[in-house]
Amino acid sequence: MVKVSKFGGSSVASAEQFKKVKSIVQSDQARKLVVVSAAGKAHKEDNKITDLLYLCHAHIKYGISFDNIYSIIENKFLNIKNTLKINFDIESELSSLKQELIKGIDEDYLISRGEYLTGLLMAQYLGYKFVDPKNLIFFNYNGNVDYQKSQEAFDKLLTENNNLLIPGFYGSLPNGEIKVMTRGGGDVTGAIIANLANAEIYENWTDVSGVLMADPRIVDSPKEIDVITYTELRELSYMGASILHEEAIFPIKEKGIPIQIRNTNKPESLGTIIKNTERKSKSIITGIAGKKDFSIISIKKNHMSTEVGLINKTLALFESYNVSIEHIPTGIDSFSIVVETASIKPFIHELLSKIKDTTNADEVSIVNELSLIATVGHQMKNHKGMSGRLFTALGKNNINIMVISQTNDEINIIIGVHNSDYEKTIATIYNEFAK
Repeated sequence: MVKVSKFGGSSVASAEQFKKVKSIVQSDQARKLVVVSAAGKAHKEDNKITDLLYLCHAHIKYGISFDNIYSIIENKFLNIKNTLKINFDIESELSSLKQELIKGIDEDYLISRGEYLTGLLMAQYLGYKFVDPKNLIFFNYNGNVDYQKSQEAFDKLLTENNNLLIPGFYGSLPNGEIKVMTRGGGDVTGAIIANLANAEIYENWTDVSGVLMADPRIVDSPKEIDVITYTELRELSYMGASILHEEAIFPIKEKGIPIQIRNTNKPESLGTIIKNTERKSKSIITGIAGKKDFSIISIKKNHMSTEVGLINKTLALFESYNVSIEHIPTGIDSFSIVVETASIKPFIHELLSKIKDTTNADEVSIVNELSLIATVGHQMKNHKGMSGRLFTALGKNNINIMVISQTNDEINIIIGVHNSDYEKTIATIYNEFAK
């Protein structure tokens, strides 16, 4: 049995956290493949290594000294090394990187050094073989992983070593240049490694004991989800739940490898299992998540239903501005486009004018400060009157619904409310279905 164990930034933020990781890894011989993020924040006043590296690059770009920032990075790594008495020359690595900074440096390469340096220390501490992801995770120029090439490299590594330590967050392009993923990409690295290894399970160790039914900043002590499907988690992740990078699901879903979200600080907790099989639970819903700051653009035109291609023309305008569309509520003589406000803010007036000219609409209007909230759960389809119950609960709490959307598989119900009702809406839905 092989487990892939990925440890997030908070799990490797200090010498004390390194000790916890070692204890977890050594407690199960199946944990042969370990993935680490860059060292994160050990306390509120601390800094994430990745953030500091971004700051260094910004200072270099504008010709400002980065010495003070880099000294913080150096001290963080040296503190871990010296406290744990790790026999590794991290000083030389830090010195070499500083010299490269002085000469000017590629941003992706620089940002990847957080994971790289953390991985070097952790590999030595665990006694694992360090593997540079640039020689293992290969990307095509379109950004997709070259699984065939990556698999060949992985299989060769396994014939020579049993236990591997792999930094997360980056790989390499066909020309050998470093390519980093989006923030949180260490989760994706762990999923890719689990895919390549045909792992029994992918453990994602973080600072929470699994996935919660709602945001604990809004709902007091929300229940933990013991089992959730890949699809349910993706819906919640897309709508703002930040436990796992949403792209981490794809590399393992096709092979049916379950994910287990676990807490480095509470390893005795089993956390949340994410898998294909639908869960059995007393609760109708699985979870609630949402995002603020959307806009809804409404287009009204008499006899719209008899006109062919009107919506398509409008969508083409958004595509020309490279704007992603969230939802398209429609009526007989009107339809609306829901988008993130930030994505259209730079050219909103120009866009509205083009929509009116292109559609020859009677009226084009926009409403901002919209929040989208998703109520997710496979079991909702088995309960008649689910939507009615939800809308009744919101109505009793004087919450006005501006948008309603539901998928045909009935796995989620998405509603739009004013930003000012965001927290109240989530709490109302939770109290109606989860308690």
